[in-house]
Amino acid sequence: MCMCVWLIDCSREGITGITALPATNQTCICVPTGRCTGSSGTGSVDGSGMLDVRIVTSSSTTNTNIVTGITPNIVTPATCAAGLERCCLPGGYQCGLQFPPVAAARQPAAGQAAYGEYPWQAVLLGPGDIYVGSGALIDPLNVITAAHRISDYLSGTRVLRVRLGEWDASAASEPIPAQEYTVVKYFVHPGYIAANLKNDIAMLRLASSVNLGATPTITTACLPSTSFVGQRCWVSGWGKNDFVSGSYQAIQKEVDVPVKSSSECEASLRTTRLGTTFSLDANSFICAGGEAGKDACTGDGGSPLVCGLGGRFFVVGLVAWGIGCGTSNIPGVYVNVASYVPWIMTTVSSN
Repeated sequence: MCMCVWLIDCSREGITGITALPATNQTCICVPTGRCTGSSGTGSVDGSGMLDVRIVTSSSTTNTNIVTGITPNIVTPATCAAGLERCCLPGGYQCGLQFPPVAAARQPAAGQAAYGEYPWQAVLLGPGDIYVGSGALIDPLNVITAAHRISDYLSGTRVLRVRLGEWDASAASEPIPAQEYTVVKYFVHPGYIAANLKNDIAMLRLASSVNLGATPTITTACLPSTSFVGQRCWVSGWGKNDFVSGSYQAIQKEVDVPVKSSSECEASLRTTRLGTTFSLDANSFICAGGEAGKDACTGDGGSPLVCGLGGRFFVVGLVAWGIGCGTSNIPGVYVNVASYVPWIMTTVSSN
């Protein structure tokens, strides 16, 4: 695979050198000339009618993945654009990689993601560029998201679009243009229940394939095959900064949150309006957060929670619901993507 990126030191990506033509089983990216360096009580039992369907950050934390078998078709550009050179590293295409940041981009403020930091994140847009939610690109044709975010579009009377490579939603142009794709087919998990958001996952089929070799700001996230309980992970999006009176964010935000065990999460949620009889469906949900001022919030639905492993990132969760936003000891609740990998793979292969 070849990919074009802008000026930065590639050492954190394990890039070992420059080749005029990539050797067999190499992955190449385009970097600016000279920058290819370095080495390789009572309450609701299941929460029905009581959930805040949803990024709240109080400070910024610098963000310093076992693939489950979706192999994209890579279109390899013959040359890099003017001012760039091809930089190759061993191995074939890998999901979940963050590529060097783009030097021409603005520096992020506290709580904002760096430009291109989450290249798998998809923005879901309705007619008139209405922000619908978010999702994660998992292969050239498919985006996963929370089912509750796209329920109004299932009839087909309104067109839903996916925008990839977005950062500042208020900017007319960015260093590398974002790309838009029309959604032509919706796959909602057959067990989805709107009242309590069980099995809250859907897959969106794009009208045309994403060229995964063209830009560092668009690539795929890996699907998980292991537990990340106890690990600090990252969630990003453009949702409101407060559940009650917040405003949507123009620039992509990020926050690091710890993944909680099901038992710990259930105990925390029982202290809320859900009550002492609440039972968390561990197949449907995982939890992360519980730190004051750090959470996903309303409008972030479908946004990917990603965890790093071996230098790659896995989409472990999709923002689903919570009780308020950014409250101490009350984690946010995410779709447990690992539970749905078999459904995802079957849906991809059979459609």
